Amino acid sequence: MRYALIDNDDELHIKDGDWRAELGPEGPAQVRLPSFGAIPVWSGWVNDDGHRLGLPRNLVGGLVLTGLGASVWPYAGPIAITGWDLHGLPTEVCDLDDDQITTIRDCHTDARAAMAGAPGLRFRRAREVAEKMRTAPTPSLTIMSGAELLEYLRGRS
Repeated sequence: MRYALIDNDDELHIKDGDWRAELGPEGPAQVRLPSFGAIPVWSGWVNDDGHRLGLPRNLVGGLVLTGLGASVWPYAGPIAITGWDLHGLPTEVCDLDDDQITTIRDCHTDARAAMAGAPGLRFRRAREVAEKMRTAPTPSLTIMSGAELLEYLRGRS
């Protein structure tokens, strides 16, 4: 499968093969990217446990995802981008095409320029977005019993 990978050193790689292995054994979490029509055409992927495992934030990769329309989020670890076919069988994940790869490369170039202090051609707010991703609190998960949740909710009202 042909996919894009933005590693923890901010480098973009276009690869063929197993994109899931690039993210780690914990499993991929999907990052929704908007479609340009009725059918989504690509999807981002990150390590589902990246923050819990202490993987570094991937600001350039996060800027690429944001430049492609994803939510601003402190993405951690390597980032993969694949094609996406909503009606694909047995899976929706598919190869990226040449136009998608060109767009990803353009977003990556802009993200790297922004991190170096230069304005990007496509993504003018990249430095501002990168700062939000860099300083955002680390997402966390707290597991509570039903009684603990009720007590917590009572304390908030």
